[in-house]
Amino acid sequence: MSAGVLNIERICRGRSLRRVGGDARLVHSTTSTNEFVLEQVAAGASDGFVVFAEHQTAGRGRMGRTWHSPRGASVMASVLLMDTPEHAVPPVGMIGLITGIAAARAIRETTGVDARIEWPNDVLVEDRKLAGVLIESRALDTDRRAYAVGVGINCLQRPDHFPDGLRRRATSLDIECARPVCREEVAGALLSQLDAWFSEPSRWDARTVCDAFGEVALPVGRRVRVLYQGKEYEGEVVEVDPSAALVLMLDDGVRTVFPASGTTVI
Repeated sequence: MSAGVLNIERICRGRSLRRVGGDARLVHSTTSTNEFVLEQVAAGASDGFVVFAEHQTAGRGRMGRTWHSPRGASVMASVLLMDTPEHAVPPVGMIGLITGIAAARAIRETTGVDARIEWPNDVLVEDRKLAGVLIESRALDTDRRAYAVGVGINCLQRPDHFPDGLRRRATSLDIECARPVCREEVAGALLSQLDAWFSEPSRWDARTVCDAFGEVALPVGRRVRVLYQGKEYEGEVVEVDPSAALVLMLDDGVRTVFPASGTTVI
């Protein structure tokens, strides 16, 4: 294992970052990195600002879940994107897909672990969760909106670091990787991937995003159960819509679209 406190200079060294990470900060503890970057807008934080945290006291995931991580065991980061006339952002539904793609690619690049995305943006190894993405936003005024793009990657956890109810469903790079894991390498690769995507609006078309998602996603055709508006559905995945919708052929033969905002895979 490679332990120790993250170092921002080493994370960013040698990387030509155009939008994401030009201003990056490490905090030793915060409630959540998403909350931190959104609060920094009032203090003058600009588009592309990034915060890494060694510990979160109130980390959270999609659908109101809690994100568990011991101090210094994960890469936990949030990027601030400003949707303004000066700074474009991808269509809202794409932001989570793109972030999941970036996380999976960074993990593969630095560790060789076969990270796969379970729609919309959970990163798995086989059926165990390795990383998660959470997108939150805040209206600043009538013409401006700020997005917090949060990523958490389990790096140095051992099985007993996970709560009892998660041990069979969670994993880490240290568990899955055959070589020592360096959190700074993973963090730097994540920055580069996010910067490449968010700096190039030409990549935000539906076909490019769908193709990139397909390269690292669990395969189309698998059977899944989803929970939507309090009801369970089961069927075969037939398509992932770039607006962040999952398209299933249900067992009754009805092709149904499930939006990411209110759907979870169970």
